[in-house]
Amino acid sequence: MMQGKAVLALWIDIDPAVRDECDDWYINRHIADRIAVPGWRRVRRFQGVQDAQPATLALYEVQEPEDLVSDGYLRLQRNVEATDIRMRAMFHNVVRDTFKVRHSSGRGEGGLMLSLRFRTDTANISDEAVALAVTDEIIPALAALHGIVAIHLLQQAPEFREIHDGHRKSGSDDARAHWVLLVEATRGDYAETAGKLLRCWPDGKVLGLSDAEVGLYDLMYAV
Repeated sequence: MMQGKAVLALWIDIDPAVRDECDDWYINRHIADRIAVPGWRRVRRFQGVQDAQPATLALYEVQEPEDLVSDGYLRLQRNVEATDIRMRAMFHNVVRDTFKVRHSSGRGEGGLMLSLRFRTDTANISDEAVALAVTDEIIPALAALHGIVAIHLLQQAPEFREIHDGHRKSGSDDARAHWVLLVEATRGDYAETAGKLLRCWPDGKVLGLSDAEVGLYDLMYAV
């Protein structure tokens, strides 16, 4: 289960030359600062497997959507140090957005995370219809698969991303994501089975699943 009603999510590639240094910075400074902000409940960081692109996924789970733009967090956005700026300059192919949690269910946390970023044709289907189709049809089918332990549906909340961009020193050109479906599994082959089900879903073209950006990620650590 997600530990809150909203999420800041990032998919990034990190320059291999600074990968170890960046990992240390993430653990000892970046994530430590954020998890200390009231309302910021959990941070999980994943490393891509099977050539996932981008190669790193980070999920910041907050209690309420408004916690994404709290004074404590925006202060961190404004007050960056030289190391923060240098590390951010080593990020490439960044997808970053703020989301509300439309659905979250499960019996625990899986070591593998299947991530699908997808966009629907809003001229043909409304956001509410997408949410209904995913929660009433797709998620039960996924939950019935062996080794699937949690499933989450995230919907873009652009109003919070806009506030972030107004305070950040860089990154306003980061790519965005409309919908995200996250499937937690105990093993990679179980996650792959879930991915095959989604790619072959009968209404996948209408929902945007057929053209989704798909990646499989291994949990590195959680705070």
